[in-house]
Amino acid sequence: MDYKTTRTTYSIREIKRKIEPIEDGCSAREIMSERLFFSSREISRCKQFEDGVMVKRADDVAYSPIWLKDILRAGDTLKIKIYEDMDNSGDVIPSDEEIDIAYEDEDLVLVNKPGDKVVHPSYAHHLDSLSNALAGYYKKTGQDHIVRTIGRLDRETSGLLIFAKNRHAAALLSDQKDNMSRRKEYLALVDGILDKKQGTIDAPIGQEEGVRMIRKVMPEGKEAITHYQVEKEFDGYSLVRLHLDTGRTHQIRVHMSYIGHPLLGDNLYGKEIKDSHGMTRAALHAAHLEFIQPITGKELKFDADFPEDMKRLVN
Repeated sequence: MDYKTTRTTYSIREIKRKIEPIEDGCSAREIMSERLFFSSREISRCKQFEDGVMVKRADDVAYSPIWLKDILRAGDTLKIKIYEDMDNSGDVIPSDEEIDIAYEDEDLVLVNKPGDKVVHPSYAHHLDSLSNALAGYYKKTGQDHIVRTIGRLDRETSGLLIFAKNRHAAALLSDQKDNMSRRKEYLALVDGILDKKQGTIDAPIGQEEGVRMIRKVMPEGKEAITHYQVEKEFDGYSLVRLHLDTGRTHQIRVHMSYIGHPLLGDNLYGKEIKDSHGMTRAALHAAHLEFIQPITGKELKFDADFPEDMKRLVN
């Protein structure tokens, strides 16, 4: 939905909350801060607009503006509008590339990212990033949203990635990131057959001075913990399920190489692999994700099927 003035175009997310008996006597600010988890800055932004914070009393038929200090009663309905300035929404150029939407609601979109695709535009990928495709999807479906990524996936990694549709959802989803990482599962195809079918790799990861891309296990690195379990074994390679307690760059790729089982197709950390079985990118897939819907509080769980390159080797 757009709200237009002579100078600025806005996208609006409207949130309504009916006041419960336990909340009787709370101020509008208290409900926004303690129940809806708005930051002080976001509350101030809402109040910049005449209809940014409104209330419909239990015995009224229409909404009216309210002061943040005003008291709410059980049965009242608080209405909040989050205005997004679309004239300053960044320079992500929409593309016509197809995008695999796993889930979508008013606050977020969950994308099943292809392997070997960058998430953000860059000098070498100005028009063919996942963000360009999402901007194109927004345009085709008549939605005005800033492209906001929650979490990250390497270029080579496929699987589930969240984009927030408004500032408030982005802030709440970002607050979940640490817990979300622990509830996220990856599937990888690794070289060889593991002697130990499940285990934990607790080895710090750092970056050598002067080396921009490569990470390695090193004593002075940052804490990095990866849990793994072998799901299936094949002729010369294995399917492994992993989840992380930390989120270091290239963590799974570094750790699996460290224990002698680099990912198939990994040209950075798997140079000793003799046969990658046709994989041309690191065989890593973000297959499962659990998180809390930022506005409704509903727990959401999703699984993403293998992309074709990995599916061929698993089947």
